[in-house]
Amino acid sequence: MSSFKRNNFDAFFTSICVGGFSILLISLFYYQILKGDYYLIRARNNYVRVIPERSLRGNIYDRNGELLAKDIPSFNISVIPYQIKYKKDKLFKSISVYINSDVKRLDRNYNRKFQNQFSPVDIIPDIDKKTAFKIKEKFGDDVLINPEPKRLYLYPYEFAHVLGYVQDASAFPENIKKYGYSPSERIGKTGIEEYYDDYLRGKDGGDLIEINAQGQIAGFLGKLNTQRGNDVYLTLDLNMQKAAYSAMKDKKGAFIFMDSKNGGILALVSSPSFNPNSFVTGADELTEVFKDKRRPLQNRAIQSTYPLGSTFKPVVAIAALESKKITTSTTFNCTGKLKLGNAEFHCEHAHGLQNLYAALAHSCNVYFYNVGMLTGREQITKWAEKLGLNSLTGIDLPYENKGIVPGTSWGVFKKWYMGDTLNLSIGQGYILASPIENTLVFNTFANAGYIVRPHIINKIGDTSIAVTQPVKSGIPLETLAILQNDLRGVIENDGGTARILNSLALKISGKTGTAQARGGAHGWFVGYFPYDDPKYTICIFLENAGSSYESVKVALEFLGQLKEKKIL
Repeated sequence: MSSFKRNNFDAFFTSICVGGFSILLISLFYYQILKGDYYLIRARNNYVRVIPERSLRGNIYDRNGELLAKDIPSFNISVIPYQIKYKKDKLFKSISVYINSDVKRLDRNYNRKFQNQFSPVDIIPDIDKKTAFKIKEKFGDDVLINPEPKRLYLYPYEFAHVLGYVQDASAFPENIKKYGYSPSERIGKTGIEEYYDDYLRGKDGGDLIEINAQGQIAGFLGKLNTQRGNDVYLTLDLNMQKAAYSAMKDKKGAFIFMDSKNGGILALVSSPSFNPNSFVTGADELTEVFKDKRRPLQNRAIQSTYPLGSTFKPVVAIAALESKKITTSTTFNCTGKLKLGNAEFHCEHAHGLQNLYAALAHSCNVYFYNVGMLTGREQITKWAEKLGLNSLTGIDLPYENKGIVPGTSWGVFKKWYMGDTLNLSIGQGYILASPIENTLVFNTFANAGYIVRPHIINKIGDTSIAVTQPVKSGIPLETLAILQNDLRGVIENDGGTARILNSLALKISGKTGTAQARGGAHGWFVGYFPYDDPKYTICIFLENAGSSYESVKVALEFLGQLKEKKIL
C-alpha cells in the first residue's frame, strides 16, 4: 500500500474514533448531567412501590367517655393487577357468576380504584367475613382478602349534624390536590369529622417493595408503620342529645342546650336528620336523602337564618332603656292593633294597659310598636349588633352562616319607613338570625352580660382544650337586672306565654316568639335556668310550626325527661 493511501486511511480511522468518542461524551453529558435528575426520579418511581395500609381514625366520645364513632374492620375482595393482567376478564366473569353480580360492577370498581400494577384493587368492597373467605377459597391466589377500617356511627340520627361523616378522598379530587390527601385516605365531611380532620385522620403506612426492570417484585425494602388518629372528646352529653332528638319528633327545626358559663354545647340537634353511615356504605338510602325536600343535610342550628319574632323584643327593650326612651313604669294601651297612616299593625290580643314586665310576659306587639317608634332603628340595630346578631359565633363546626341586622350602613334600601321600624320592633321584616346566634343573645342575659364562644370540643387525646374567655357585651348591670327580672314573668306570670314550663319548678326565664313566614309561622322558645344562678341556656326553633307554643311543648318534654332521669 502506498504511503498516500495509508495516510488517508489513518486519517479516516482517526476521524471515526474521534467522532464516535465525541458522540459518546455528548450523550453521557446529556443523560447524566442535563437529564440526570429526570431519570433519577423516573427510576425511583418505576422501581420502588408502596403497597398501602390504611390507618385507624380516632374515636369520638361524649363528655362522659361514651363512644359515639369508631372504626370497625371491613372486608374487601381485592386483586393485584400485575398478577391477573393476562386473565382479568375471564376471572371477573367467573367471580360475577359466583356472587350473582354484574361483571360491569367489578370493572367499575377496578377502574375507579386502580393505583398501580402492584397495589391491591378492591373489586368487591365491604362484605362480611364469611363471604370473603368463601370467595378466597373458591378463587385461591387470584384474589386476596384486603381488610380495612370502616367508620361506624353508633347513634347516627341523633348526632348526624354534629359528627358529620367520612368518605374516600378519591371522591374529592380538589382536596387531594390542595391538601395532599392520597386517594386511598378517608376525609371528614361536615361536622366534627371535617372541622377536626387533621387530628382524627392519622397517617397511612404500607410495605415498600422493589421492582426490577422486567416489572417483577425483586425484594422487600421495609415497612412504613401506620399512625392512629387522635381520639376526641366532645362537650355533648349522650343522654341529653338523645332526649333532645326524641323531643323534636322529626319536626323541622333546631335544638340547642348549652352550658351558660363557658359555652360548652351539651346538645345540638337539627331536624330532620339523616344516617351518616349511609355515606360510608353508599347505601340506596342516600338517594332519598338528596331528594328529600325538607333538606335533612342542612344543619339548621348554625347554617339557617330566620326572623326572630318576639324573641327580639328583649333587645328592643335594652335599646329603649339605654336611650332613655322608656322606664320600667312606661305604659302603652293595647287595643289589639296600632294604626300608622292607612296601615294597621296587629297584636295577638287586646292586652290593655301594659308596662315592660307585662309586655314581655304577654308578648304584646302594640307595646313594642310604640317603643320602636320612640327608640328608632339606629339604637335598636346598634344593640342587636353589640349582642352579635350579625356576627359568626365562632362555633367549632364548619359552614356556619351569620344573620342580618338592617343597620344604618346597610345600603340595600334607599329609604327606611316607619312601618319597617315597627316590624323590626317585633323581630319581623329584614332581621334574620340563626338559632345559635339567638342562643348566645339569651345566654348573655344569663351570664351577667358576658358573651361566650360556643364550642363542641372538650379534649383531644389527653389534652384539654382551653375555653375562650367571655367578652363584655356592654349592657349596664342595672338594665340587665331589669331584663332578667322581666323575663321571669314569661314563665311565672299567669298570663305568660310559656307558663306551662312553670310546672317543672326549674326557675326558668325566657321568651317565646312567633315569626311570620311563608309556609306558616315559625316558633321560638329561648331561655335559661335557674334564673338566680344560671347553668343552662336552651333554644328551640321549629320551622313553620304555626306558633311558639309548639316550641314550648318541646322544651317541656325535653326538660321533663332530664328531670325524670335525674340528669339535671
